[in-house]
Amino acid sequence: MRKEHPVKLHIFKTPSDGGFNSGEMLGQQLGISSAAIAKHIKGLNDWGVDIYRIQGRGYQLAHPLQLLDETRLKNAISTPVELISVIDSTNQYLLEKVSESDKGRVCIAEYQAQGRGRRGRQWISPFGTNLYLSMYWRLDAGMAAAMGLSLVVGIAAVEALESIGIQGVKLKWPNDIYYQDKKLAGILVEMSGQAGGAAH
Repeated sequence: MRKEHPVKLHIFKTPSDGGFNSGEMLGQQLGISSAAIAKHIKGLNDWGVDIYRIQGRGYQLAHPLQLLDETRLKNAISTPVELISVIDSTNQYLLEKVSESDKGRVCIAEYQAQGRGRRGRQWISPFGTNLYLSMYWRLDAGMAAAMGLSLVVGIAAVEALESIGIQGVKLKWPNDIYYQDKKLAGILVEMSGQAGGAAH
């Protein structure tokens, strides 16, 4: 996490109660100038956070956002899980941790600066509005064992949603999940490995 990210997260969390907070007050809390606060607010806007300013009152979130709770996540998921608020890419993070990861390791983020989609496309990842999740798995049988993996993951996701009462979820070949004719999720499988060895 870059050194300016904790400042942005503090600013974000402070006005999230629905009230206004002045740049002067935020600056006093963080030990920086009102001008620096304005710059960080611009950075939050770039992350997709809708914060507006009213002269004489301060800054306010346009819409309340409910952030992920790492403690609840860890209590609900049996495999190792990391919540990293701001990250370049959850997939890239796990790919770089292959040597120290167990099967099922999960990385979740509130925002991806360089989220990836299929064929090198960018996956737009605004802060705090979607679930950005990657899971690492070691395939001891190698690359061949991954045939159809994207489809299998999609089916599992649809079945999981149906199990909690969400009906009408559809899987669109090859890697999209739709609900009420709108895209709900996308699946990206990325792999590394060598012939004759395990795939990651």
